[in-house]
Amino acid sequence: MTTNQSDVPNNFETTVLSELRQISQRLNHLETDVSNLQLKLEKVDYKFDTYQKASDSMVRLATTIIVAAATVAVLPSALSAISPLINALVTGIGSGS
Repeated sequence: MTTNQSDVPNNFETTVLSELRQISQRLNHLETDVSNLQLKLEKVDYKFDTYQKASDSMVRLATTIIVAAATVAVLPSALSAISPLINALVTGIGSGS
């Protein structure tokens, strides 16, 4: 069984072409994977942005509720402490005329 000289280069060429096709397929697969990862990253960015905006809104709402509750708790006692002064001023102005 003798190997023909023209068979060796042809066999080598076939092997190289086969390997190149496999590399090309792997690259195509990697390109698809990278595209999928980019899409997932965009979704994660969108979700994070939405979460951040919602979180900021919740902080503002909580702050508003705390300020309103503090106002409701403090104003009546402050007004009751100030009302004698206001009455004195009003009574003094009314009696002075």
